[in-house]
Amino acid sequence: MVLAARRALGLPATLRTEDRRILEQVILPEYARRPDIARVLFVGCAPYTQRYGETFGGREYWTIDPVARRRRYGSERHIVDRLQNLGNHVPAGYFDLVVCNGVLGWGLNAPEDADTAFAVCHTHLRAGGDLLLGWNDIAPRNRVLPEEIPALRRFDMALFGPSQISRWAINQPNRHVFNFYRKAIL
Repeated sequence: MVLAARRALGLPATLRTEDRRILEQVILPEYARRPDIARVLFVGCAPYTQRYGETFGGREYWTIDPVARRRRYGSERHIVDRLQNLGNHVPAGYFDLVVCNGVLGWGLNAPEDADTAFAVCHTHLRAGGDLLLGWNDIAPRNRVLPEEIPALRRFDMALFGPSQISRWAINQPNRHVFNFYRKAIL
């Protein structure tokens, strides 16, 4: 069944792009191996994200998306709201990992919205918690660049996985980039 048909039926689907392959087969499993990650928030839901929670089996896996009809692609712990309003649903310091992939430039399009959203991520990550930001470095999706978002300066760049990288740029048409951040331990 083609992707569009699976989406129309609300069935899980797979995006066959290099950035999704890296996210699904390398990045998420690496985070799932870490014993300090027990509570995960995944921002944005679609047919191709529907099974991501399986990677974190046995952990508390949450999703958030402002579009009510996308609830069907979310987890059992799904929030219908904007990321900027996360504080209405969970206490500060609640999550160990926030995955925000494909949202900057695809919903978080204004500098002030992005700044508010990532300030909220900072507030709702525990000290030492991680933020994964995946974004497309190509117009018009890169109108708001991570280095121009004041709230992201509150994080430290994190060294990810065996490669110990803090930024992973994928050489493909959408020029997808993964930035790895960590909330400082005070």
